[in-house]
This record gives sequence, C-alpha cells and structure tokens, in this order.
Amino acid sequence: MSLEFSASNILWHEFEKNNNPAVAAENAQLDKVKSFVNAFFQSHSRTNKARLQPVSRWINAQNLTFTTMLKKLVTQLEEQALVNDLDLVVLTHWTPDAEIGASVTNAIIYETGSHNAFGIAISDHGLSSGFVALQIIEDYLEDLGGDQHPRKALLMMADQATILYDSPYLASFNPSSSCCLLLLQSIVTTETCKARGNITFKNYQKTSLQGSVAGIYSLLSRLDMFSAAEKSLPLIILTTKAFSQTLREEARFSNVRIETWNDALLSSAPWVLLKKLAQENTRFLLMMPEGKNMVFASFVMEN
Repeated sequence: MSLEFSASNILWHEFEKNNNPAVAAENAQLDKVKSFVNAFFQSHSRTNKARLQPVSRWINAQNLTFTTMLKKLVTQLEEQALVNDLDLVVLTHWTPDAEIGASVTNAIIYETGSHNAFGIAISDHGLSSGFVALQIIEDYLEDLGGDQHPRKALLMMADQATILYDSPYLASFNPSSSCCLLLLQSIVTTETCKARGNITFKNYQKTSLQGSVAGIYSLLSRLDMFSAAEKSLPLIILTTKAFSQTLREEARFSNVRIETWNDALLSSAPWVLLKKLAQENTRFLLMMPEGKNMVFASFVMEN
C-alpha cells in the first residue's frame, strides 16, 4: 500500500514576522514562565537563566498557537475537500507550541468532525519530522485495512518563530511562524489506476553519512527510492540552500535539477516547494542533512 495526494491539497500559510515585539512588563505571568524556563535549564544541567526578552516574545505570540494557525488552513481545505471522514490526524513540529499542554490533534479532529480519527504528534525527529510521518501514516492506514478501501489522513506541520530562550541556531533560519497541511489517501490495490495527476509517496529513508557528503551520489544509487520504471523519469531534488551547494559541486549531479526551499518556513518548507514544483511525469527526492545522518523522502507524479 502507498499514499497519494493532490498538490492542490497542500495548503500553507506564513504569518507576519514581528522581529521587535513590545517587551511585556514584569508581572506574575512573566515570573511563572521564567521560573519554568529556569527549571528546564536546570533539568538539563545548564547554568543558563531565563531572559526577559525571549520570554516576553513568547508571551506576545500566544495568538499564533499551532491550533489557531492550523484551523485557518483546515477552513480552507474544507472548501475543496471532504475532511469529516479522516482516519488519522498527525501533527509534526520542530519548535514548541506557544500553548503549553494543548492537544492540537484533538482540536483539529473536533474541528473537522472526524470523531473516529486517531491523533498523534511527532516532535523528536527534527525538521524532517514530516518525512518520517509519511511512513508512520502509511503503516497505520495499512493496519486499518487501507488496501481494501481508501483511508484518509491529515498531515500537519507547524512551527513558531518564537521560543522561550535565545537560540542562535533557530535565529540563523530567520524563521517565520508558519504551518502547512496535506490531505492524504491510501491507494487501494484493487484499483485499476490511480487518480490522474496525484503525487504518490514512495519511500522514506534515514541513513548515516560515512564521514562526509562526498559519497552522496553512490549512496543514492544504493537506496531503493524508486522502481526501475520510475528511474526513467526526470528527477528533481529538493533540499536546503546550504546542502544544494554541496550537491552542485558533485559533477555527477550536473544533469539533475536541484531546487532549494525557504529555510524560514522550517518544517513546512519542503512541502511548500513540492507544491510549487509539482508536475506530471516527474520524480521528486526530498533530502535533508541532520547531523551525521541524511534523511530522504521520494515521490512520483505521473499523468
């Protein structure tokens, strides 16, 4: 079994940046949040102390919780597709929600009326959490019997531009608060043909890099990301701006189209670019370096 989705059912939104929010006055709420941050640092054996400015920025971002952002997209999706019969709702994110303790998936299940859906969140797989989510969705729907009749899932990505402490790494992305969602359907094995123009999810892979990225071309040749027939289709690689430069230095990638996504969109970035580039008779490979690992997700769009 596999999954398919229409590019039109990839919806996303980038919220206005507020790089200089007003610093809230010291009050009881600030004191409680600063105490929480200090306890977080202490639990990780760090000597850092909560600073007023990042805590104030986080408090001022309460109108951009994951639930608030995603409800905006769900409303748009309901105008073009049926979403009250979902089997699974998955949230993936890299940065934390501005609303502590909220069950975003439950809120969206209620919003769509899919009261029999199961909801989960994935938050420990970095910026590529949406990649592994596709494999989880495929496995779950197959266990439900997705190869007998179509099953539906909603995959959601959301990230905040604001967190509770200073992070030079996050700041390097010049991030925006943003969100994205995909409406997915399982492909029934008894169907004579798939829906015309849909994008099909093929594979998810995470593998270690042996010392450097110099051998990435040979690594790709060993990965089973596409069928033999699909390998005849043109390939577009989607990746980060920094890693695209490495790929372009490899001569064997000279005949491959390489596109870069907007890092500011964080977890949503790959899917926004995939929607933009979607075209028939093309295969797509999303690539993201994460520490000593490389993460891949492959797709095919046929006519």
